[in-house]
Amino acid sequence: MRELFDRLQQVPEYKKACEILKAEEDRTWKEHQELVLIPAFSRFEEKRALHYQEMLEAEGFKTCRDAVNNVYYTFKGTDPNAPTVYMTAHIDTVFPMDTPLAITEKDGVYYCPGIGDDTASLAQVFGIMRAIRDSGLKFKGDLIIGGNVGEEGLGDLYGMKHFFFKDHPTGIDGFITVDGNGDHVTYGGTGSYRYEVTFRGPGGHSNGDFGMPNPIFAMGRAIAKYSEFDVPNSPKTTFSIGVVDGGTSVNSIAISCRMLVDMRSNGKAELDAVDAQFHRIIAEAVAEENGRWARDKEKYSDKFTMEGAVPLCDRVVEVEIKKVGDRPVANQGFDATIVQAAKSAYESMGLEPQFSPAGSVDANIPISIGIPGLAVGCGGKAGGAHSAGEWFIPDNISAGQAKLVLLLMGLLGVEGVSDPLLPKRG
Repeated sequence: MRELFDRLQQVPEYKKACEILKAEEDRTWKEHQELVLIPAFSRFEEKRALHYQEMLEAEGFKTCRDAVNNVYYTFKGTDPNAPTVYMTAHIDTVFPMDTPLAITEKDGVYYCPGIGDDTASLAQVFGIMRAIRDSGLKFKGDLIIGGNVGEEGLGDLYGMKHFFFKDHPTGIDGFITVDGNGDHVTYGGTGSYRYEVTFRGPGGHSNGDFGMPNPIFAMGRAIAKYSEFDVPNSPKTTFSIGVVDGGTSVNSIAISCRMLVDMRSNGKAELDAVDAQFHRIIAEAVAEENGRWARDKEKYSDKFTMEGAVPLCDRVVEVEIKKVGDRPVANQGFDATIVQAAKSAYESMGLEPQFSPAGSVDANIPISIGIPGLAVGCGGKAGGAHSAGEWFIPDNISAGQAKLVLLLMGLLGVEGVSDPLLPKRG
């Protein structure tokens, strides 16, 4: 396979594509800066998606923007029996819509929330599209390429779920998400379940209504139990509570409170085991909170002597568990054709790819349903992802783009040069 990529680097159209990418680095960086100033919190990406579509169409790419705001264009291949590959970068970021967005620069490093993850890839994918077109490069298979929504946080991969389960339930033979920078290659998916858990009670005065079961106490009991979970190191399995809120005032028994719960694993059985244990301890915590006050019913029922009155301790805490995230575990072997193609393409260019067997990325969806997939980095240097100090250095952007064009050539085949490495699925 390495010999194939060595040969593909000599294809005149590829050499021309590389020249175009290099010549347009400044343009790609300018478009990158334009995009990062458009807020795109996950599930609120429409404004940036529309802008991205307008950028592509102004360049002559007649795009599709689907019902959830995925934006993409299709390069038609020359062989109807060749595979179809979908390459995309995610449009959304982790930053709420009211996050101040301004680019600052110090010593050649540019700072702005979202400037790396994944705005850099979004701009660079656009540059790849121009280079493919203007170089005259012709793939044998179809290439669907653009940007997608819903990768971050509670977006729950809704862009990929829509693409693969509604608009393209068949016909996709390979998938690449361009996410981050550098030479990393992730070839599997960490599964996760996420829950919003709301505890509710009648509420009351902290002194006058003392003896009332307290939703915050119930949540505290649940958190304490959750924090003691014992999980395996292999497959890697984790758990966390990322948000807690609720209550009215310091001198009130809360009417409600809630927490956002995260659990992850690279193994489906292990993820389901944590999930089952989580549901069990929530029920236990509520029962313990209600039972604690019921045991002292007479002590806290003195003022309820009127006929028909209900003692405070008979008013109970209740809980609602709402699943807000479900990312499937996705396993794919290192020996998979798409993984070995990435290895050979990168090594052919003198790069040393860093492989990871799992991550929580858009590729979770296709890999989980049997479609070969990868998450890869692109050009430039970046760091501080998901923080207010996120940064990017526009250094040698075109090299990151060039390796992805080469990988696409191997996977899809090149007219008059090579056959596709990827098989066309049934």
